[in-house]
Amino acid sequence: MEGKIKRLIEWSKGRKTGPLSLEIWPTNRCNLKCIMCGTWASRRKAEKKGIIFNVEEEKKRELPDEIWLKIVKDAIRLNVKEFLITGGGEPLVRKETTLKLMENIKQHETFGMLNTNGTLFSSQDIRRVISFNWDMIIFSVDASNAKIHDLIRGVFGTFDKVKRVLMEFKKEKKKARTEKPKIVFNTVVLNKNFESLPSLVKFASSVGCESITFIPLIIFDEFVGRFRISERQTSRLKEIFEKVEKLSRKLDVYTNAKDLLNFQENGEPDEMIRREVLTSPANFASAACYEPFLHLLITPDGEATSCCMLAGKGIKVDWLSSSLREIWFGEWFEKLRRQFLEKKLPAECGNCVFSQFMRNRQLRESLQKHLE
Repeated sequence: MEGKIKRLIEWSKGRKTGPLSLEIWPTNRCNLKCIMCGTWASRRKAEKKGIIFNVEEEKKRELPDEIWLKIVKDAIRLNVKEFLITGGGEPLVRKETTLKLMENIKQHETFGMLNTNGTLFSSQDIRRVISFNWDMIIFSVDASNAKIHDLIRGVFGTFDKVKRVLMEFKKEKKKARTEKPKIVFNTVVLNKNFESLPSLVKFASSVGCESITFIPLIIFDEFVGRFRISERQTSRLKEIFEKVEKLSRKLDVYTNAKDLLNFQENGEPDEMIRREVLTSPANFASAACYEPFLHLLITPDGEATSCCMLAGKGIKVDWLSSSLREIWFGEWFEKLRRQFLEKKLPAECGNCVFSQFMRNRQLRESLQKHLE
C-alpha cells in the first residue's frame, strides 16, 4: 500500500511515474472449464454468433517468449516492482514460457505472484519455483473436497491434483528452509460451495495456506447466474461467514469474509461502486479508480489495458516496434486517467472485482489524509 500511495502522490503533483505493477497473461487457454469463468462465458456468447473457439488459432495469436521477455525488461526499466502472472486461462498451459518469465522476473528486486488452478505442477516444477525464490502463488480453490471443487472446476480429478501440489509445496519449502512462495487461495462464493466454506479454512490451514480471498460471483451470462447466492440463502451465508471468521482467527488463516459480507449487504456491486464514487468530491484523492496510474495488463495477443474488466477494450500493440514506456505514457492510458478523474466509469466497472473495489477505497482514504 505504501508504494502505491507514494506513486499516486507523485501523480497528484503532476509528476508522472511508471506502473507499480505489471500483469502478464501468457494464455487464455485452460485445462479446466470452471462454471463461473468469464472466458468460457465469452466463448458461449461467441458461439451464439456462430464463432467457434479454436485452440490452434488461439495459440497462433499468443505473444512469443522473446516478446514477453522484452516486455519484462522494459518493465524493469520503468521501475515496475510487482509482477502478476495470471490470465483468462491457466498460465501453466504455457508452462515453459511461464517458468521462464518467473525465473527472469526474480533476477531483479521485484515481487512475483502467480495465479493458477494448481493442477499442472510437476514435482520438478515445484522445486524450480522454490529455487527462484518466487514470492507468492495464488491457488484457485473453491472447496475442501473433490465433489464440490471438481463440480465447480468442471473436470473430475482436479481437487486431488491440487491437494497433491499444495502438500508437495509445503514439504519442499520445509526441506529448503524457506517461507517462499507464500501460498494463498482465491475462492469464488457460489450457491454450490458457500455451506462448505468453514471446512475450506481448515483445509487451508492443513496445507500451509496463509490467507483466503473470497470473491463474489460475477454474473457474466444466464448460465453463470444459476450459481448466484439467492436472497433466501443470504441469511445463511451470514452465519457461515461468522463461522469462517472464528475459525480463521483460531487457525491463523486470514480471510476477507467480514468485508465481503458488508459489501454484499449494501446492495448490488454496480450500485455500490457508482454510489460511493459518484458522491465523492471531484479531486485526485477521490478518483473513481487508480489502476490506470498504477497497473498495466497485457493480454496473450499483446493488447495493453489497465485491468481485467477492460480486457478486450484496450490498445492493440506491435511490441516489436513499441516500448512499454510509449504505451504507458501514451494517449490511450492518458485518456483513461482523465476519464476516471472525471468519474466517467466504463460500463465494465460495474463488474469490478471486490478486492479491487476495496483497494480503491483504501487508497482514497489514505490519499485524502496525505493530500489534506
